[in-house]
Amino acid sequence: MNFIKPTLPPALHASHDIGLLFNNEDSIFGYSIEDGLPMNIDRKRVSISDSRIAKTDLSQITLERFDALNTEFLACNFTASKFPHSSWHVTTIDGARCSGMQLTDSSLKNVTFKNCKLEFVNFRFSKLENVIFEDCMLEDVDFYSTNLRNIEFIHCTLNKVTFAEARVYRVDISQSELNTVNGVASLRGVTANYDQVMQLTPLFAAEAGIKIK
Repeated sequence: MNFIKPTLPPALHASHDIGLLFNNEDSIFGYSIEDGLPMNIDRKRVSISDSRIAKTDLSQITLERFDALNTEFLACNFTASKFPHSSWHVTTIDGARCSGMQLTDSSLKNVTFKNCKLEFVNFRFSKLENVIFEDCMLEDVDFYSTNLRNIEFIHCTLNKVTFAEARVYRVDISQSELNTVNGVASLRGVTANYDQVMQLTPLFAAEAGIKIK
């Protein structure tokens, strides 16, 4: 996989008031934001680039058509956040809580989720390309009708994950633990290990209407 990671400028503007930045600026460039506590952020068409956001509470914010480019999110809280129609390119999300995060109809390219807890995350109708999930817990994650291209799940746990109607190309789940999966018919062509294939075979058969005796 030809994967691009964020490369930040050597000097960043320091700030703690992420709420002020997001509410007053349409474009945020070259910032280091730490321990931010945003309040009542509900914006459209806000972009952030060449920045680092660390230990910041981003829970329950709504940013429609949000654009993140060449940016790191470290140990942030995305609980119940909403980012419909958003764009995340060359972005790292590390050590984040993502419970209930909404990323519907969004674009993610060259994005890494690392050491993240993703519960009830919604990727419906989104396009993911060159995305790595590493050391993550995925619980009740919804990839319904999502375009997945060049995706790796590395040392992750996938439980109650939905792939129904998804379109997959070069998706590798072989290094992860696979529990309950819905929509296995859409997983044709994925790379899986032997134990996973044995685990998925009855589900494939059930979706095809085949009875196993």
